[in-house]
Amino acid sequence: MTNRTCSNVAVKIINMNDSSQEFKVLHHLQHSSVAQANVDHPGRASVLQLLDYFELATPYMGLVFPVMGMDLRSRIDAQRGQRLPKQAALNVGYQVALGLDYLWKCGIAHGDLYSQNILCSAPAVSRISEDKIMPYLGKPVTGRVRMTDGQSPPPSMPPYLVRPASIRGDDMDVKIADLGNAFFHENPPSRLSTPWHVRAPESVYAQPLDRNVDMWSVGCLLFEIITGRTFMDSFLADRMDMIVGLKRVLGQPPLMWRDALESNVRNMLDSTPARDMGFYQYLELNYNQDDAKLLALDGYEDEEEFPIEEFEKLPPEFTETDLVSLTEILSGLLSYEPQGRGTPASLLRSLSRLDK
Repeated sequence: MTNRTCSNVAVKIINMNDSSQEFKVLHHLQHSSVAQANVDHPGRASVLQLLDYFELATPYMGLVFPVMGMDLRSRIDAQRGQRLPKQAALNVGYQVALGLDYLWKCGIAHGDLYSQNILCSAPAVSRISEDKIMPYLGKPVTGRVRMTDGQSPPPSMPPYLVRPASIRGDDMDVKIADLGNAFFHENPPSRLSTPWHVRAPESVYAQPLDRNVDMWSVGCLLFEIITGRTFMDSFLADRMDMIVGLKRVLGQPPLMWRDALESNVRNMLDSTPARDMGFYQYLELNYNQDDAKLLALDGYEDEEEFPIEEFEKLPPEFTETDLVSLTEILSGLLSYEPQGRGTPASLLRSLSRLDK
């Protein structure tokens, strides 16, 4: 607990040799002139703010944040029917778009925006005393650290790890977290570290990157919170899988991108058929969780070959009209062309119309 506010906090220890960019971005969001000009932006409340920091033995630093609940992917998985209720989904989508608009106004792109970096707020936990919170979290589960090469761990590495504890949190109040891969608009990275299945196509195709990778990410996130499913299969484990997967869903990539591929990758791409369906049908099948039809589209018609997991399905809340509107929004965000994805501000306007 902090003495000043008597509240619980979360502490993240970073190696400044590896994570100095995160601290630079967090410091920028607190002290730069552009951040001060946007201090009253409503989206600031949707971005996890740095409370304090402290120096440790070089090169380590401690970052202090508010205590948060579970990440959004875990929250969806724990939800009855494995998807958020309609109003919660729209509310989360709006908050993320608002938070991203704030970051962009401050000249920052998140660079790693996906469901595991969206955290549910848990304000009550910050005020619970230690003697009450520990029984709730349970006894820590630990495991010894072992090196894959069989050698002894270096002195800087802890002898054991602790399994993370999870607090459910409030799915009507979320915050964008983890700015470890964020970048200033004028200085984009050459590649992304985002998991392959949510990585923007321009990164997959090794094309120049800019802030528009965030708009692809928020499109993937919207699809996920509405349907409970990831836009691209989360089993896509590498670049080749993703190139093939993107063609199945989006069709042919830009010719210049295709021509720049290595010959073996280009041959694989050319031999991959696109799915014979429009974006609306793809959204509808995923929202209705119709796994049999989705698998059949990829040629898996034998249930023994690819068994379908059984789980409780809830009645749909989004209407056909809603799905048509969502198709218009998502097909704009989830496109090969980075410049055609719009901005957080345009997305906020679209979501506001949908919520009426």
